[in-house]
Amino acid sequence: MSGEVCKPNISAAGRRRRTYFGYASTAIGVALLAASMVLRWPYYLRATVFLPAAMAATGILQAKRNTCVARAREGTFENDDFSTVKAPDDEVAASRKVAAGIQRDALLIGLACAVLAAASAFVA
Repeated sequence: MSGEVCKPNISAAGRRRRTYFGYASTAIGVALLAASMVLRWPYYLRATVFLPAAMAATGILQAKRNTCVARAREGTFENDDFSTVKAPDDEVAASRKVAAGIQRDALLIGLACAVLAAASAFVA
């Protein structure tokens, strides 16, 4: 976990949207892994689970850390109606640090899932 903390740059509606996206991406990743096992794909094709796993992690981490990566990059706050307003500069700097941690952690989670999925090809 990042350890960085900042003022949220997304509203409750934004957190719900990102949580839903994360769970939907998780379902896609699990379905992809299951299909790859049933169809006995080689290890390098099973590693394609990286993309939905990283997307799932991004969505869930954004919701948990109250920070949207795109909003941090833009320097905005997302309202309940999904419109955006400029955020104060000091909050933007903190949001960008948290967003960098989200991106790092999501990539690591995606990579770990890809390695595990690839390794499943070597299990009888």
